[in-house]
Order: sequence, then C-alpha cells, then structure tokens
Amino acid sequence: LPTGDSLLRNVNFELEPGANVLVKGTSGTGKSTLLRAIAGIWPYVKGEIELPEQERIMFIPQKPYLPLGTLREALLYPGTSRKTDEELVSLMMLCQIDSLAGSLDIEADWSHVLSVGEQQRLAFVRTMAYEPDWLFLDEATSALDETTEEIMYSLLAERLPGTTVVSIGHRSTLNKFHTLEIILDKTTCSAVLQKIN
Repeated sequence: LPTGDSLLRNVNFELEPGANVLVKGTSGTGKSTLLRAIAGIWPYVKGEIELPEQERIMFIPQKPYLPLGTLREALLYPGTSRKTDEELVSLMMLCQIDSLAGSLDIEADWSHVLSVGEQQRLAFVRTMAYEPDWLFLDEATSALDETTEEIMYSLLAERLPGTTVVSIGHRSTLNKFHTLEIILDKTTCSAVLQKIN
C-alpha cells in the first residue's frame, strides 16, 4: 500500500495458457490491487511480474473506460481493431445490448449515459472485438444479474476458446468457468493457487 503496509507477501505463482483462474478473497485482501500490479498500474510493488511478450492482453475493470466520442469509438477503444457495423451489431446482440445498435454514430459521454451494467456488457463486446489471448476481468460482471453473467462467460468460452481468463468475482456460479482459484488471505498476506473442486 502507499503507506508501506503489505497486502501480499512472498507470492509466487505461474499462470498457464488455457487454465482459467478465479481470484477470491474477502473485501480488502488485495484482489483488484493484484490485477493492477499485473497490469503495471500499481506502483507499490516489489518483486518481478513476467507477462507473455508477444501475447495480446486485455484488462477489464469493474467500471470499463469509455472515451468521449461515438459509441463505435467507445466499443473499439483503443482503436486498433477494425470491425464493420454489421460485426459490431452482431456482437452487441450476443451481449444483450443491441438496444444501442442504432447509436453507433452518436457522440456522447457514454460513461454517464449508460448504467454500469450496460457498460459492462459493452466491455464484453469490446473483448470479443479484440479477441485477446489473456483476459483479466476485475469484477467485470458485478452489475449484472446471474443469468446475464452466465451468458457473458459462456460467450467467452464459446467464441474465445483460446483466451485464458483471470477473473475476480464473488459469486460461486463463476466456478464452473474456471479450473483454478487463487485464494487471498488478509490475515497472512498470502495467496494460494489451487484447483477448483
């Protein structure tokens, strides 16, 4: 932490491609901080974090970033993916956000126009547009009901079978989409990687 206190100590694990991992722990154990450290946006880290050199990595926070501009620009941020309108609308339909399909050219501050649940579904459209090799989800379905959450994770499994998913989530319903779990313990500042039973 910025205060110098440790959230996690002596943490050592390796994530293998194809093994989806669910990060668990009580509030305040450092789940989101761990993902921020992996992403390189948490400066209070000692140690080494190695990421695949040539792999495409995507991080989706609980409240996804939506830049000012058209809805199309928000969906395709940071702008390196090329998708036709038809492809985007198809993905929006899959992610149950096709009510916005006619708004692709409308400019707005979408982070204030849309509910968090809508923003989270748009983040899944973005994920499927980019097809990352590694996907880190920081409570990226927290504003969705369990049925919609299951649809989003099922879409990842069906459409991105080569993507390794690392999720932070609290619902036990997420277990079936992951093969491993990292349990964070606030008392011991430890992290244990194990198979999900």
